[in-house]
Amino acid sequence: MSRSIYDIDPAGNVITTYTGTDSEEETLRSEKTEVPLAKAILYAFLPAGYPHTVTSDYLAYQTYDSLQAFASSITSLLANRAVLEGLGVGDSSSSPTGALILKITGDTISRIATILFAHRMGQAIEPECKFYRFLADIFNDSAQFLDLLTPALPYFPKLGVIVSAGVLRSLCGVAANASKASLSAHFALTGNLAELNAKEASQETVVSLLGMLVGTLVVRMVEDKQMVWMLMVLLAGAHLLMNYRAVRSVEMRSLNRQRATIVFREWLDHGTILTPAQAAQRESILYRGRGNLASKTGEYTGFCSFGTYGDIKGWNPRGYHRYEFEAQGYFLGVWHRGGNFYMRIAVKEGTIRPLSAWFDAVNHAYHFDSALKDGLQSHYENEMPLGYVSEEQKQSIFAALTAAGWDLDQNAVETMLPIRVRVGDGKKGVPLLEKEPAHLVLLREAKHD
Repeated sequence: MSRSIYDIDPAGNVITTYTGTDSEEETLRSEKTEVPLAKAILYAFLPAGYPHTVTSDYLAYQTYDSLQAFASSITSLLANRAVLEGLGVGDSSSSPTGALILKITGDTISRIATILFAHRMGQAIEPECKFYRFLADIFNDSAQFLDLLTPALPYFPKLGVIVSAGVLRSLCGVAANASKASLSAHFALTGNLAELNAKEASQETVVSLLGMLVGTLVVRMVEDKQMVWMLMVLLAGAHLLMNYRAVRSVEMRSLNRQRATIVFREWLDHGTILTPAQAAQRESILYRGRGNLASKTGEYTGFCSFGTYGDIKGWNPRGYHRYEFEAQGYFLGVWHRGGNFYMRIAVKEGTIRPLSAWFDAVNHAYHFDSALKDGLQSHYENEMPLGYVSEEQKQSIFAALTAAGWDLDQNAVETMLPIRVRVGDGKKGVPLLEKEPAHLVLLREAKHD
């Protein structure tokens, strides 16, 4: 009986075709599939099994990322030439020792800045990777514009500019490398993170080489200072635009504070669940900062963040109404004055999903219009808050979110070191509150200061 057997790659493409019969006497014939040269070269720069081994937004991101890297390569050459001029290259009157001191001082302070920035912002980069990926290039372009100033400055102002540019590059390095790692983890679908990073390095190598070749011609042709500045502005604008388009094309599956607010508000307004692609269209990269909340009508606006139990108990600004609530998994502090409010969440030890606390904060802010007509106590009817969503309802909502493609196992709503509140005698493993109901319970209403 004759039959055909095929070797296929992860994308389903046929590599080799085998034809023959089950008879051992007949020779098995094999035929390799011919791959056009252009397609073979393209495959060398794409992850194996593309497009099935990466997310659907991978190609758009990599295309824009390559274009921005090309522009950045040219601006880097223009900036580096200015730095060399500023350090005295080609000037016989310049001191090599002075140039070395400038270089050492800039490198030393920039490395200290790297440590401090990584310590302070490292926890926030993964949840907000799109924001920090774009911010990294703002830092980089700002440093390059400072570089252009170095040839025209005297020694000490030049030192300040070189140090500032070095610090900005350090911040760029931390933000770019960390956010790229998070984005790569998002793109990799089949445990191919290492191979995906290797192919990205190949892409960057080719783009950088092309940028250097074009940049070499530009550097030789453009000597006039005014033309250099005009060219830098144009290239930096193109660089930032391409980078913005790149991060805008990414459809993250984790719910950080901004995406969670967008998704939860859509459910509160219309009872529908947004997909990651739909939420990405509404997400802001630089504006509508993370943590911003508003009531249904927009009459009340405010901010919510995570903190400690001491933050809730200790902060008592003048002129604010202050309220405290306790739920099974967290404490919530609310400060209100006029049309503004501020919320702080302290998560209890053992809480698996802080996203649930954020849902309640969004829901609480959503009903501020009704809640504050007669004071916040009117938010409650029979010890149940207005618009209260039970734990069973929330589990149904979270199940719908998972079905829509969201990854709820990743804690992306906390952007600082996660602090937990232990309730009990201080020993690990003590139950939170044995008789605590699932719904929010009003503890007390504070008076005006």
